[in-house]
Amino acid sequence: MPKDTFYITTPIYYVNAIPHVGSAYTTIVADVIARWHRLHGEKVHFLTGVDEHGAKQQKSAEEAGVDTQTYVDSMAPHFRELWQALNISNDDFIRTTEERHKRAVVPFIEQLQANDDVYTARYEGWYCVRCEEFKTDADVVDGNCSIHGTPVEWLAEDNHFFRLSKYNDRLIELYETTPDFLQPKRAYNEMYALLKQGLIDTPISRRIKWGIPFPGDPEQVVYVWVEALTNYITAIGYERDPVMFERIWPADVHLMAKEIVRFHAVIWPAMLMSLELPLPKHVFAHGWLLAGGEKISKSGRGITDLQPRELIATYGVDAYRYHFTHGIKFGGDDASFSLEDLHARYTADLVNGLGNLASRTLAMIDRYFDGKIPDAGAAGEPEVDLLAGAAGADAVASARMDAFEVTQAFDAIWDVVRRANQYLVEREPWKLAKDEAQMPLVGAVLATTAHVLAYLAALLSPVMPDATQELWSRLGYDGAPSLNPPSPAGNAVRVGDALFPRIEAPA
Repeated sequence: MPKDTFYITTPIYYVNAIPHVGSAYTTIVADVIARWHRLHGEKVHFLTGVDEHGAKQQKSAEEAGVDTQTYVDSMAPHFRELWQALNISNDDFIRTTEERHKRAVVPFIEQLQANDDVYTARYEGWYCVRCEEFKTDADVVDGNCSIHGTPVEWLAEDNHFFRLSKYNDRLIELYETTPDFLQPKRAYNEMYALLKQGLIDTPISRRIKWGIPFPGDPEQVVYVWVEALTNYITAIGYERDPVMFERIWPADVHLMAKEIVRFHAVIWPAMLMSLELPLPKHVFAHGWLLAGGEKISKSGRGITDLQPRELIATYGVDAYRYHFTHGIKFGGDDASFSLEDLHARYTADLVNGLGNLASRTLAMIDRYFDGKIPDAGAAGEPEVDLLAGAAGADAVASARMDAFEVTQAFDAIWDVVRRANQYLVEREPWKLAKDEAQMPLVGAVLATTAHVLAYLAALLSPVMPDATQELWSRLGYDGAPSLNPPSPAGNAVRVGDALFPRIEAPA
């Protein structure tokens, strides 16, 4: 069966501490992309999960005074619960301690061995437990990992190596013939330069206790980063359900933060080349989320003030999702987060923008037309233009989404919100309504604005699923928001409370 599913993944998250704003950032963007494709009628498989093996988890369990399986069992629910709180619509959640994963990793490694792409050699070098990554001298600053600022350790052990260098030329060809394989351009340039320097073979086993035993060598485990990458295929039926695997693989996009791009854009495609499996269509490595100029991480400065649940409790889940999708620019550059920015965006865009547009429109329909949306029979050029802009926003936004320019996609949609609010200011239906002869035009204005709101409810539903469902229902529509909504003329509206209530600025 040929591939028929749009497949999107997040990285699988370490469970050495509870999830935070940074990990939620990637997951929300992935969810928005997944929902966008579902909105357009596509089958979607959205995978996320947790990475439970490796030295980092072993160390965290030892510090907690429990065995490692007990420790990871206690931590994984934090991720499931947060994703539920954030309204994440993932189709699957993989844990790397699950049997379906462990059983499939072994034949994956065995096939690398059968293809003569694995050999044994001595490894000596720096290792960062926080990254679970081998480091070059350039990655170490004053004895510390350049990413985390924590001490690295010197490792010297006999390991199994993957012949990464064997695939150097094929990877260069991939980059040169498929320049959109790795995005954004910053990431592409960095990895292409690495390939042109020439790759060296990489160790794929570790002499630690917590992990999947390496095939043929029970004294070692599969290196956690190699094992983690395979989750993208073990979760969708590799070596277990070939029909499912063929329907879903290859991934349409692997989404992650930039520090792990080398694993996804160099090592992972090389291993897939070895196994003659299709390569992912796209890898997108977004910039870091910064707070106070520092990368947000589980042990980062100020992280206790940046727990998603606290922000959700104040602003609501839809406003949270909106800010981290549209308020913070998604792309290759690092982005900054602050409570002040969140509050300002909430007030300007949601309270005064979309919320005000909905409140004014519904209230005037209720007041002037007994709560039923009139028809737009007296519509003129301004009404036709506004409605055409709303209908055309989908094509503009879709082109941006296809390029993973998520923030810019919603810029196009938000332009409709701004234009609609300006249209009401210019038409002033509240003044027109004072003249009985102008009531047909008042009806056309409000019918047009209501129809535009229906378009907005659909187009913004991937970001704000709850608020847009409420708006859709208040406009008198049944079911879920859908593209190309029919004219709402005759629908009974429901005014209700403000979609986005005003909130006092943070102290």
